[in-house]
Amino acid sequence: LIQNFLLLDTMNANANATTHAFEAVVAYLTGEFAYANELQAFWMAMQGAMAVRNGPNAGKKLHWFHAFVLSVLTGYAGALFAPLGMGRTTSMLRKDLNFAGCIFAYLIVSCLPFDAGFNLCNTLPVKIVTTAFAQLFRANGVIKFSDMAYEAFKDSPSAYYPTPVFGPIV
Repeated sequence: LIQNFLLLDTMNANANATTHAFEAVVAYLTGEFAYANELQAFWMAMQGAMAVRNGPNAGKKLHWFHAFVLSVLTGYAGALFAPLGMGRTTSMLRKDLNFAGCIFAYLIVSCLPFDAGFNLCNTLPVKIVTTAFAQLFRANGVIKFSDMAYEAFKDSPSAYYPTPVFGPIV
């Protein structure tokens, strides 16, 4: 009897662990978790700063402002210009969060002594985290652009399909 009780308790614990893991994955994929916007903004900016530091600014040859502007444009070019093309304001102008992420990411990658931030961000675990949150930012951006296109064209839908899908993505 005690063995059966322990077996049932173990099965319930495994089921709870599986449920919690599934809930965590769903929360990540939907961007519905604590500090989701902050993490996405920071890691998207970090990806832009690392791309510039590994590319045009590899030897720290660029002026700091030139490197910073390239980092912002590399990280947020789609988020900067796509809403403007649809006649909406961009989140870079509406919120300070993305721009603050750009500043912090640039400082970590380019300004810490002994290239500590740059070397740390070139490690595999940090690259995995950077990619995970940057791709989450992009996926949520596609959803937001599709919603904006739907709102813009809902009064004159296509004869084939009422919601624009490919235009907002392209």
